[in-house]
Amino acid sequence: MVKFAKSLKHSMFYYDHNGFIFLYTKKMIGFYETFFKQIGFLPRGYSYYKSELLTEISMDDNRLLESDRLLKRLVSSDGLLNIELPIIKDKLLVVHVHYSTKTEIHLVIGMAILEKGTATVRFVLHELGIPKHILKPTPQHLKYLNKVLEHYTASDQKSVKELLKPLDRNYNQFQKDCKEYFGDTFYQFYIKKKMIDAVGDIMFSALSLKEIAHKNGFLDYNNMYKLFKKYKALPLADIPRFSKGV
Repeated sequence: MVKFAKSLKHSMFYYDHNGFIFLYTKKMIGFYETFFKQIGFLPRGYSYYKSELLTEISMDDNRLLESDRLLKRLVSSDGLLNIELPIIKDKLLVVHVHYSTKTEIHLVIGMAILEKGTATVRFVLHELGIPKHILKPTPQHLKYLNKVLEHYTASDQKSVKELLKPLDRNYNQFQKDCKEYFGDTFYQFYIKKKMIDAVGDIMFSALSLKEIAHKNGFLDYNNMYKLFKKYKALPLADIPRFSKGV
């Protein structure tokens, strides 16, 4: 959402901004939901998108804020908590708020639109939810895998076995730990992580696909193309490119 906000041209702020931002952010969220289901980061057979919220509130209306729990949390977020009224300049703020119910964890994401000379904020938001029973706590003894992944990603030379030596870890046990922690082999998870980074560049940068393949450590464009082609719902040509106005 932050990258999307940075990709917006200033002129778009004034032209049908509610409709434009709503449609594009919904398209982005929909793609990521499909993407994460395809690569196994989210279980399939469940709709994580819950609802949309397009609303305008007055920042100086305390009665409204006290009457709505969610709006109260929204206007208490970074960038809005101590805003000067009337608003001194046009601005887009990214909204990212969590809350829980008995059965689900919810995420409210989107944009807060501020316009100079007013005391109102327009929210263009989407609500997502994930059942709590899907989430499993991470065993403390497996958190070392984050360090291995971090060092492996940063190194073009060291093998996994070399990275395990100072940790005094057995390679076979390491592979079992990866299956439990990542839900996949270490290398397959590493490849999926590269795909996620590549998708971010495809959606929000003006780089060519060949440049994106090189930047994210793929052998070449064909190698990246073949990896995405393995997933029927993820052809490279269908990934939205917001930097080009798609």
